[in-house]
Amino acid sequence: MKKIRVSKNRMAVTILAGIVLVLFVATIAGLFFYRDMIRRIGEVQEEVVTEYPRLYAFIAEDPDSQLSNRIYKEISEYAKENGCYVEMTGENLSATYSKADRINIAISSKVDGIILEGDDSEETKELIRKAYDAGVPVVTVLSDCEGSERKSFIGLNQYTLGTDYGSALTEISTDKYPLSVLILKNGNSDDFIIQAIQKQLTGRFVSISSKEVDTSSQFTSEENIMKTLDELNKMPDVIICLNDKITESAIQCIVEKNLVGKTRILGYYDSETIRKAIEKGSVYATFTIDTKTLAKQSVNALNEFNDTGNVSEFYTIKSIKLTRTNLSYYSPEVEDKDG
Repeated sequence: MKKIRVSKNRMAVTILAGIVLVLFVATIAGLFFYRDMIRRIGEVQEEVVTEYPRLYAFIAEDPDSQLSNRIYKEISEYAKENGCYVEMTGENLSATYSKADRINIAISSKVDGIILEGDDSEETKELIRKAYDAGVPVVTVLSDCEGSERKSFIGLNQYTLGTDYGSALTEISTDKYPLSVLILKNGNSDDFIIQAIQKQLTGRFVSISSKEVDTSSQFTSEENIMKTLDELNKMPDVIICLNDKITESAIQCIVEKNLVGKTRILGYYDSETIRKAIEKGSVYATFTIDTKTLAKQSVNALNEFNDTGNVSEFYTIKSIKLTRTNLSYYSPEVEDKDG
């Protein structure tokens, strides 16, 4: 048999040629892949980034409140339509911050304005003063901070609201005299409402008492109200609630104590829980706020001040009384669409 001999040089050349061929094919494939990727990138639309010339901060008394979250939603939407952006300070952070902490965060962030649910505490007044010194205008909503450096207050007229509560109270028929009324409040800022209620009922056989409720959480709110009711010699004929969380807690307490139909509630706000309670008869009426108008006025107030340096000190927002009679005619969703 004849032996075939292959020189080492020829073998090396063959291997090298094979490697070159593989690299050539890989290069061609890579070029085609690269061209395809460039084509695909060209087809992808660039992300639209909207820049807003002004950044405002919204600071709620209770970030978990349904009312505060509805107000923020309305404010955020209206602000974007009018060339500015509003963020809820403290939202989506790993830690829980107090109201004072959130005000300080907004000031340190050098926002162009703050929309604040006010109160009458000295701490809040000092923080508004701090914002004023830093050139950050503050407008208060829902509750005012009288005597502070806030630029404007947008909310319900407390005297008018108190008169409305008093009028609703006179509509509740009862054979009991005097009519016993328990007012559940959220702080000293509600005292003016209580004074208006008392004045509206002057000369009538009505016994009125009030109690402050801790609303730091739904649990503490219900616990406070239940303890208050347990300490009474007799259950009140009517409970007036001056806060949305207090209203929902009072409804739960009335159910647990089997007082539905015996003790009536005059509430605040119109959450799903409150609406169902109106339908069932445990809530006689509730007073809610026109959040859409509140949102517009608060954003407009900051824009006006930043544009002109001046703004009206007060913007009054109307309250809406809801009962079983007109409940089906009022829907926040419908109102939003109608504008």
